[in-house]
Amino acid sequence: MNQQEPYCNMIEAEDYNCYEFYKAATEQFGNYDQMQHMDARYTRAQIICDIEALATYFVKELHLKRGDAFTIFMPTNVESLVGFYALNKIGVIVNFVHPLLPAEVVMESVREAKSKGLMVLGLLCKNHVKAINDTGLPVILCRVSDYASPAKHAAAGAGEAALEKLFPKYKNMRRYSDIMRMYRGRTTPGECRNGDDVAVYLNGGGTTGKSKTIKLTNKAINENVHRLGYIDHIVAPGDEAEIIILPFFHAFGLVVAAHMAMCNAARLIPLMQFNAKLVVKLYKNNRISGIGGIPNMFKKLYHTPGFDGPHLANTRMMFVGGDDLSPKFLEDFNNMLERNGTSARLRQGYGLTEVGSVCSVNTNWVYKDGSIGRPLEGVRMEIWDDDRHPLPDGEVGEIVIAGPTIMEGYLTENGPKDEGLYYDDEGTAWVLSGDLGYRDEDGFFYFSGRKKRLIIISGYNVYPVDIENLMDTLPFVRESCAVQGYDENGKVLVRLYVSLKEKGDEEAYRAEITSACEKNLSGFSVPREIIFMDELPHTPLEKVDFMKLTKLK
Repeated sequence: MNQQEPYCNMIEAEDYNCYEFYKAATEQFGNYDQMQHMDARYTRAQIICDIEALATYFVKELHLKRGDAFTIFMPTNVESLVGFYALNKIGVIVNFVHPLLPAEVVMESVREAKSKGLMVLGLLCKNHVKAINDTGLPVILCRVSDYASPAKHAAAGAGEAALEKLFPKYKNMRRYSDIMRMYRGRTTPGECRNGDDVAVYLNGGGTTGKSKTIKLTNKAINENVHRLGYIDHIVAPGDEAEIIILPFFHAFGLVVAAHMAMCNAARLIPLMQFNAKLVVKLYKNNRISGIGGIPNMFKKLYHTPGFDGPHLANTRMMFVGGDDLSPKFLEDFNNMLERNGTSARLRQGYGLTEVGSVCSVNTNWVYKDGSIGRPLEGVRMEIWDDDRHPLPDGEVGEIVIAGPTIMEGYLTENGPKDEGLYYDDEGTAWVLSGDLGYRDEDGFFYFSGRKKRLIIISGYNVYPVDIENLMDTLPFVRESCAVQGYDENGKVLVRLYVSLKEKGDEEAYRAEITSACEKNLSGFSVPREIIFMDELPHTPLEKVDFMKLTKLK
């Protein structure tokens, strides 16, 4: 464990909103290259100009105001970030939604948030047009070609236009590119010093509209970024690039991969989907200083030809979260980094959307292999027993978190503003993670497993109850239980055990179950294995024994 710590160059969060924080944090760096997409680069001044233009449109034409909500139904791209900062500037809450969810689930999120409109990517929304039109809400239609270089814009734009002719038409739609042409160069007054306002609604990982929506304030997001400033800082603004793969509907993607990098003067390269070969190409053609992601992403990179090379010497930060990595893989990966002349290591951390993203992390200078690191500056982490009493070092219990980065609460219709938080006798608000772990004598934390029946696939949370509730709607299903399984390569999947009300054609039932899941759940939640049993095992209390099923096969 190395104790040498670098300085923090990140400004204090104060009571800024996210847009104010970004501008204030980057004033000192000048007009560096801020974004890169399809061979095109856009300076900080150009991106701020686009943010101001879109904010002006929101105020002048949609009449949005502080406290309203607006949905961004987009992948990881430039328009998503421009939209986030434009809405944030004028005090509008951004409702980020998974871009691959079924139309019914998206619309439920829109209704729950009381959204005043949507930003969508045309190529992903052909099956959502009718549902969106039924709401009567305004739509901003984005294209992949919006921020492409001139050489690639013509071809990409023509291809998108041809495909869009085959889609149903939006009733109340403006193209993003048209908005930019009309409003670029214009600005509008924004909200100032509203750090306590809710900035975003983020989905906690559930797969249906019943999942909990988390409210994060501007201050919680900015405080997290300020503390992450102790981990990494850009040496050459605009020259150093960070690849963003993680989606913005998760705090890890929005807060760490995007907002921190924006405030740290990095040049961002957002990718709408992970492509290992493309990442290798970007590493070879750019000075990549940082990348974050989930375990499977790094496993694919490690085995992709060309990734192992001298271009890795520029890397200072590689951060992995969302699941566990084996000690053997970490050792092999870090040996590869060392061979290529970088002091960076693939480091694990821990966090939840409920705590603003990351709350503990290993760094290149303070770490213990196998741990999830130590808490960020100003963040409290403890281990509690089932009676909510702190446990001594070395004992396994529930991981709980307090501090300035935690959520305001869950979005509810009639519940309290701070629903989802536990207050101790001193009035301190705590997030109960539902995860098990322990702390060692040096203050490092270790993850021991999930207290809840949570399944994590490619960084996305799958709740078995959502699958089981859907099974209850099928007339031939008597009981069901969804558990975590593994394929032949050790990759996590959903395994579904089903008992039938009466004997029948199992292949037909399997097809019907799969079809129902594909229509109503995200792709991550669709069971890859469906196993029929005469009777599901039960506990003495007559509950389905999911632990026994988990251990089968």
